[in-house]
Amino acid sequence: MSKSNLVNLLSMKIEKKNDKHINFDDFSSNYEDKILKSFGNIDSNVSYYHSGKAKIAKRELTSIPNKILDFGCGVGSMLKFLKENFNESKFYAYDESLKSLELVKTKYPDVNCINNLNTIEKFDLIFVSNVIHHVKSVERNDLFQKIYNLLEDNGRLLIYEHNPYNPITLKVVANCEFDIDAELINKKNLIQLCSKNNFKLEKSGYIHFFPSKLKFFFYIERYLKWFFLGAQYFCIFRK
Repeated sequence: MSKSNLVNLLSMKIEKKNDKHINFDDFSSNYEDKILKSFGNIDSNVSYYHSGKAKIAKRELTSIPNKILDFGCGVGSMLKFLKENFNESKFYAYDESLKSLELVKTKYPDVNCINNLNTIEKFDLIFVSNVIHHVKSVERNDLFQKIYNLLEDNGRLLIYEHNPYNPITLKVVANCEFDIDAELINKKNLIQLCSKNNFKLEKSGYIHFFPSKLKFFFYIERYLKWFFLGAQYFCIFRK
């Protein structure tokens, strides 16, 4: 069975429900609980995956960014781990959900929270973790043009996304209450989309092959980046 046939078969449940739109204000108070619930008996340590993404970011980036924007930060789940790995950087956080941003302000008073993309700030790195699948496909070009304009010259865009070829990922997405609007995008199509919007691909790969119970395998995952069944993938682009 081809990869395209596999994803069509496994994502039927997701496609049936992605005509809805989520208001993340409704989930700001119990966001982490909803994430954990969506994992079911697959894993109980969601922070392991947040921590892993931050470590991968530090490993794969060739320089330390001065200003980092956590784009679509939600309630700030990634910020703790990003700040640990990039402790010399200045952090900004953007989200459409005002209630989520209020929580971020409370937890991280040193992070500059913004709710308007018309900011005059420019960033060396824009970090986008599991956001694109919440953006309708017809709206993605506009989004990437806005992100492009927020970057400094030679700034970088780091995207993490769900891998639609991984059946466990599809199960988690199908179980997640705020993924009812999910429109998953595979790595090849994301690269094409970003290239169309003038981003230059630097590197990409698949991640999250092992659950937290097998965390001692984390450091060998870098040698599996080519294997298309990782639970998620990353792409690094330069402006």
